[in-house]
Amino acid sequence: MVTVTIHILQASAGRARPSEAYRIVEELPYDSEDSQYSDSSDEEWLPSKKTLDQCESASEEEGPDVEDVEEESPDEIAVEPGVEAGKSVDTPAPPAKAKKKQQKRHTWKVKDSPCEGVLPDFLGEWSLNVQATEPLEFFLHLFPEELIDDITYHTNLYALQKGRENLNATAEEMKAFLGINLVMTFIRYPRRRMYWSSEQGLRLPLIADAMAVNRFEDILRYLHFTDTSSTDPGNDKLFRIKPVLDTLQANFLSAVDPEEFQAIDEMIMPFKGKLSIKQYIPKKPKPWGVKIWARAGASGYMYRFEVYRGAASTGAVSELGTAADVILRLCDDIQFKNHKVFFDNFFCGIPLITILKEQGIYGTGTCRVNRLQGAQAKLKSATELKEEGRGAISVVTNGEDVTVTRWLDNSLIHKASSCLGKHPTDVAQRWSKKDKKIITIDRPFAVKVYNDYMGGVGLMDQMVAMYPHRRKNKRWYIRMFFHFLDVTVVNAWHLLRFSGLEQDGLLPFKASLACSLINSGTVRKRGRPTSPPPLPVKRKPVSKVTREVRLGPGNHWPQLNDIKNAQRCQDPACTRKTKYSCMCCNVAVCPGCMANFHTRS
Repeated sequence: MVTVTIHILQASAGRARPSEAYRIVEELPYDSEDSQYSDSSDEEWLPSKKTLDQCESASEEEGPDVEDVEEESPDEIAVEPGVEAGKSVDTPAPPAKAKKKQQKRHTWKVKDSPCEGVLPDFLGEWSLNVQATEPLEFFLHLFPEELIDDITYHTNLYALQKGRENLNATAEEMKAFLGINLVMTFIRYPRRRMYWSSEQGLRLPLIADAMAVNRFEDILRYLHFTDTSSTDPGNDKLFRIKPVLDTLQANFLSAVDPEEFQAIDEMIMPFKGKLSIKQYIPKKPKPWGVKIWARAGASGYMYRFEVYRGAASTGAVSELGTAADVILRLCDDIQFKNHKVFFDNFFCGIPLITILKEQGIYGTGTCRVNRLQGAQAKLKSATELKEEGRGAISVVTNGEDVTVTRWLDNSLIHKASSCLGKHPTDVAQRWSKKDKKIITIDRPFAVKVYNDYMGGVGLMDQMVAMYPHRRKNKRWYIRMFFHFLDVTVVNAWHLLRFSGLEQDGLLPFKASLACSLINSGTVRKRGRPTSPPPLPVKRKPVSKVTREVRLGPGNHWPQLNDIKNAQRCQDPACTRKTKYSCMCCNVAVCPGCMANFHTRS
C-alpha cells in the first residue's frame, strides 16, 4: 500500500486564508497498472493550473462569512486505479470550519404585549406547611434540633482536636448560646464582656445569669460545623459551613410553597477579613463582603440562596452567561406554574426571558441597551421621546411575545418582559426642576408592576439590617453562620405572619425567641432527687464608686456602720478591713485612708 500526499496551493484573494491544504491519496496497489508511477517525482502529482483556478473560484463563492479549512484535520480521498500520472485530480472543495453559534435574530414589530395588562393565571397554590403557634416552634422548623446537635458534636470534636478535652458542650447550652447572641443583636454594648459586668445598672441578668462569660467565650472559640480534619474540601470554598447552608436551604423551601411573584437579587454579608471570595461593590451600604444570590417573594420571605464562590467555582457556563445561569438555577423548582420573576439589569437579557417563558416562568427585568437584540432600531429614539415630553413611551414585541418598553423618566428606562408592556398606563408623580413643582406623567404597566414586586430581597436585607449580629470575627464562616442565623429569624417571623397570629413586629418576636432559647437551656432532671440540692451561694455584689463621685465635692466623712463583719478597705494602698465607710461614696474606707482615697487620681 502506497500513500501519496497531494500538495494543493490556494490563492488568498484579499483575505487571510491558510496558504496550504493537504490531501492524502491512498490505496494504490502494487499490482495495478499504475505501479509504474509509484516512483515518479512530486512534480507529476501537482495539480494543473485549471484545478487551481477551480479551487480559487470555489473559495470565492463561499462568501466572506464562511471560515477556512482546518489544517489539523486533513481529508482522506481514495484514488481508483487507472488514473494516469500528470493528469489533474479533481478534488472537492476544502470543508469549512464549524461556525460559532450565532445569536438568533429577532423580528421586532411596533406593538404592545399580547397580554394587554392581564397577567397569566397562576397555576400553583400557595400554602403554609408549618403547624406552630410559638416563635420557638417556627424557628426550630427552620433551624431544627438535629442541626443544633450536629453543631454541638462538631464543636466538641474541634475542641478535642485542639487539646481542650473538657469542653463537653451540650445541646441545651448551644440553645442558650444562640439565644444570648440574639439578645446581643437588639441590646448592644460596645464590648461583649459588659453584659457580665459587675457595675450596677450595666450588668444584663438575662445574659449573665444564663451562662458564665468564660463558658460563652469557650463555645464561641471552638464553634465548628464540620470535621475539617477528615473532610476533603476539593474546590468547595464553603465546606466549613456547607452542612448548615444545605439544611437551611432545604427547610426554607419546605416551610411554605412559593408565592406567585418572586424577585432575584444580590445581598451582601459584610466582611472585611482575608477571604478569596470577598467582593467589593462600591454602591452598597457595606461595600466589602460576600455576595449572596437570593430569591425572595414579595413578602420578603427568602426561598432560595446561593453564595457566590468566584468565577472559577461556577463550573461550565452556558451561552447565556454567568448571570443568566444564576437565574435558571434559582428558578429550577418553580417551573411550569406561571410564576412571575423580576430581576435587574445585571441578569436581564432577551434570550433569558425567552428560555424562562419556555419553562413556564414569566420574567421581567430592566434591560441594558446592548442586550436589546435589535429592538432599539424599532423603538423611538431618545430625541423623539424628548420631543413628546417626560413620560413618553415606546414599545415593540418580537415573535416570541417578548416585549421591550422604553420609557422616558429622568433618563431612558428599558423594561423587557414576556407578560408586561405599555397598557394599561397609570400616572406617577415626579418633581420638575424646570417648573419647580410636582407634575404627573404617564407610566407604563411594566414599570408599575416591576416596582411593586421587585423589592423582596431588599426587604429581607432591610429586616436583617435592623438588628444585625455585627460582632467582629476573623473567621469568615462564623460571620456567615450568624448572618444566616439572622436570616432564619426573619424567615421564622414571616412564617408567624403567614399563620395569621398577631405580632407587633420583628423586635418582639426576636426578643421572645431569644428568651425561649435561653430558658430551654436549663436542664431539669426528672424523678426524685437522691439528696437535697445544695443551697445557692449568695454572692455579695461588689460596689464601686465612680471617679467623678470619689474626687468630687461632698460630705466625704468617715461613718461607723453597725455591721457584724468588717469589709475590705477600698483604698488600693490599704489591705485592712474596717467597719467605717465614706458617707458620700458609700464604700468601706478606713478613717486613716480617707485623704488618700479621695485625692488619688
